[in-house]
Amino acid sequence: MALIYVVPAIGLAFMLFTSTVLQVPGSEQVTGLPLSLNKIAGIVTLAAWGARSVVNRVPITWSPVMPALLSFVAVVVLSGFVTANTTEYVQGMTLYIQLAALTIMVANIGGENDHALNVTCVTLSTAMTASTLLAFAEFLLPSLAIEYEDAGASGVSIGAQIDSGSLEGVEIKRVTGGLEDANWFGYTLVGVLPINLYLFHRFATTGARLVILAMAGLQSMGIVLSLTRSALIGFAVALIWLVIRRRLPLGPLVAAAILGGIGIAAWNPAGLERIYSISYAETGGSTPIRSYYLWGGISLIQERPLFGYGYSQFGPNLFDWFRRQPRLPPDVAAYESETLRRAAIGEDSLALINAHNMVVQVWVEFGLLGLLTFAALCALLLRDLALVRRYGAPPHRLLADCLFASTVGFLACGAFGAVMLIKMPWILAGFAAALRRVAFTADAGLGVRGISP
Repeated sequence: MALIYVVPAIGLAFMLFTSTVLQVPGSEQVTGLPLSLNKIAGIVTLAAWGARSVVNRVPITWSPVMPALLSFVAVVVLSGFVTANTTEYVQGMTLYIQLAALTIMVANIGGENDHALNVTCVTLSTAMTASTLLAFAEFLLPSLAIEYEDAGASGVSIGAQIDSGSLEGVEIKRVTGGLEDANWFGYTLVGVLPINLYLFHRFATTGARLVILAMAGLQSMGIVLSLTRSALIGFAVALIWLVIRRRLPLGPLVAAAILGGIGIAAWNPAGLERIYSISYAETGGSTPIRSYYLWGGISLIQERPLFGYGYSQFGPNLFDWFRRQPRLPPDVAAYESETLRRAAIGEDSLALINAHNMVVQVWVEFGLLGLLTFAALCALLLRDLALVRRYGAPPHRLLADCLFASTVGFLACGAFGAVMLIKMPWILAGFAAALRRVAFTADAGLGVRGISP
């Protein structure tokens, strides 16, 4: 703790690594202690930073993002009055408080000055590069693979997910990179990859740029190996934004995409059809069921629009909605029966089922108040970045564009997947507040070489 007091970036790095490549072991309770590793990282870092701020009179980071963040957490806390499951409520409240603490630490430790902000960017990209290297090990080593449903109701596991049922006769291996879930891994990479563009310009030496290019290349391959279609959509959205902002040249980007596509097609790893096949998108895997997630979610919203049902209550209430339907399609009825069977014997949990749509998920769980406060958080995050793009120094404008690309790419992922408990949106909120502070603070230090407007 004394070391973190002297160098807060060490504590923040501890939090970022336990939120990414070490998320699975970081979520497990430490032997002999009532806390997990990531909780310990958060508590120690928060305490050291708080003591240092008071003693040295270091100002805290202010941004409109902060009241929006606290308002959303307040809605989560108040959802205890409407939830039917107190145990899940306490777990959810604890998780969202941890996520808010992560945002606050990124905003304050990363926002002290330019150097701290750059160190935070490097740390995050390094953590996800380590996560991608673990993903490659999962893909290449059979021992680092688990059956998709072997994790049981807890849903906590490390290793590639083996899915034998989505494509007939094909065993699909989807890497997770230590983040428990292939989708989470892909979505987090979408949020991190654009930051490498800023680092490429920030560090102008040939050696540094080669390392950054290698990191970006590995992370891009990680998205492909996750076999997550929505992550590829989000990545495309982020790239389009950077092209529109003229941060990426279109010609070399198209050439790289063509070469990469040819290479991946020549390699043709098992399950690649999951990404590009139209027929799979229409009939394969969980796709047909997800339309009923959406319709069921909309019905649940209509029943309790203002206050919702509470944390992790989408799944139980969705299956109650299934039960109340006069008739379900055969594949949906079979899914309902099998899931209830697995839940009854402890191999699955209805609380783990999500809407695969961020808006529906938040609205069902936390009602209209939760949706509005989270929407305000996202809007104010983007507004902070827009202000820096307009009034900041050239290096800060570049980072603002990269973070904007990360955010819109991640929000695109949220249209198709569960993203609320992934650390990335909360890290991005912290980055936006940190950049706002650095860009508009006179003594933050603006001299950064190697960046053009």
